[in-house]
Amino acid sequence: MSKANKPSDVFRHIDMHNGNKSVCWEWKGKVNAKDGRPYFTVNNKRKASYIYVLEQVSGQRQGGHMALHKCDNRICCNPDHLSWGDHQRNMDDMKERERHGVPKTVIRAIRKLLAEGKTQQEIAKLYGLSREAVSAISTRRNHNDKKIT
Repeated sequence: MSKANKPSDVFRHIDMHNGNKSVCWEWKGKVNAKDGRPYFTVNNKRKASYIYVLEQVSGQRQGGHMALHKCDNRICCNPDHLSWGDHQRNMDDMKERERHGVPKTVIRAIRKLLAEGKTQQEIAKLYGLSREAVSAISTRRNHNDKKIT
């Protein structure tokens, strides 16, 4: 019978770069195939690895909060890059930083191509995106269809 994980065991699967807090601490364990997020299981409870990290470092339980990334790196587990927040704060942050799942340089290039008259379908094919993603970038909406101002 295998030994069950403790919450502090999460750190065994993180490259902490010798404690350098300025860089992302990447998860070295398995990630979920569907969303690319790192998960860890303690007492048969599976959560995102960075949630266990934030709970360990902050001393606070997740409760109704979300773990927010300052670095936009979904496998980062550096507690200096994480904070507790609510859904609205996460959505506000997403709008502010224009996160559509593609780099800002690509977003700028897509908007330039749109201004030059390329169709959303042509751009979607060029970048391997859905036409809907290009539309959201064009109209400055996030994935929840809220207008980005």
